[in-house]
Amino acid sequence: MESRWSSTAVAAVCPVCGHDADEPFFETERVPVFCNVLWPTREAALAAPCAPIRLAFCRECGLICNEAFDPALAEYSPAYENSLHFSPRFQQYAMELARRLIDRHKLNGKNVVEIGCGQGDFLALLAEYGACRCTGFDPSFDGSNGAYNENVTIRREYYGEQHAALPADLICCRHVLEHIPDPLAFLQGVRRAIGERSGLLVLFEVPNAIFTLRDMAVWDIIYEHCSYFTSVSLGELFVRAGFEPLTVREEYEGQFLVIEARARRGEPEPDDEVKFLPDVATLCRNFSAAYRRKAGFWADQLAGLRAGKSRTVLWGAGSKGVTFLNALHVSPDVVEAVVDINPRKNGRFIPGTGQEVIGAEFLPLNPPETVIVMNPIYESEIKTTLANLGVKADVLTA
Repeated sequence: MESRWSSTAVAAVCPVCGHDADEPFFETERVPVFCNVLWPTREAALAAPCAPIRLAFCRECGLICNEAFDPALAEYSPAYENSLHFSPRFQQYAMELARRLIDRHKLNGKNVVEIGCGQGDFLALLAEYGACRCTGFDPSFDGSNGAYNENVTIRREYYGEQHAALPADLICCRHVLEHIPDPLAFLQGVRRAIGERSGLLVLFEVPNAIFTLRDMAVWDIIYEHCSYFTSVSLGELFVRAGFEPLTVREEYEGQFLVIEARARRGEPEPDDEVKFLPDVATLCRNFSAAYRRKAGFWADQLAGLRAGKSRTVLWGAGSKGVTFLNALHVSPDVVEAVVDINPRKNGRFIPGTGQEVIGAEFLPLNPPETVIVMNPIYESEIKTTLANLGVKADVLTA
């Protein structure tokens, strides 16, 4: 498979800035292709397709890519489920983001298009708080969410230039861009669809690569993400695609990056500032060793739990949980089950390792002694849930 970022290629080209100064820094040979596709049986989960990850960073703009990514493996369908809206903490963030957008940009009664809308949760908030007329696009939409109202229409298809005539005052796209192999071509297509509507606001949200590298959020390295953006590489991408970035900011305690932009007319103004973040190179070059230390620490922790015959469950059947279990080859006799409050995941099985996903309400029936929490931002609400269920367990945060 030939890659634009292949270490064996004569000239590897960064898909954002076009430079050929990539530097490989991390690899792992076998991870599930989809962390957010769970399986109906343990046997099917154990046979889930896997692929390698080989990360490299661009010395010019700081973009990080998986040079081993094969788009042919990443076909999205209604089986894909990554909604976080069942978490009270995430719901609060999404509600605050929706209200800020409506207030700051006067979106009451306006038209909104969301690219990669999932099951329509965010569009439902915009329709509720701002009476926005919303249209979402997502091939993984399955129609199971009854949260949206008559102002929300969702199409089970990809957004493209063929939708240029669709009315829009805001185009938003949250946690999609990192899944797209050629983000520049994709954004240029969005820009062409906007045409002369220079007042139209564009908002994109992606995982923050600096948070992953700096805070050692190593379980965020997944095959589905072919690109990892810093604030600099994200801004550079939008400029090259024909947009004028208005703001690039960290959100969700630094875990996300949000960029707001408008269509630009003409060429960008010359920028003599040094764009590259100097510490990106250092963080990338130190990442493999730091990853091995963290993985080694957790391998020892799990060995101790197994030796002590502690009943252990993991909380979070999303990307972090699936990566943790697969990176450490954790079998169900060490971590018995995975808890998730998204009911659409319950009764299904984790790819690669085969744990069953259960709802929190089942924990009192066979209480665990140890709960491993995959994202520290949810630790407080998980502890509250455990207390309300009467489950007394040691809580460890991965």
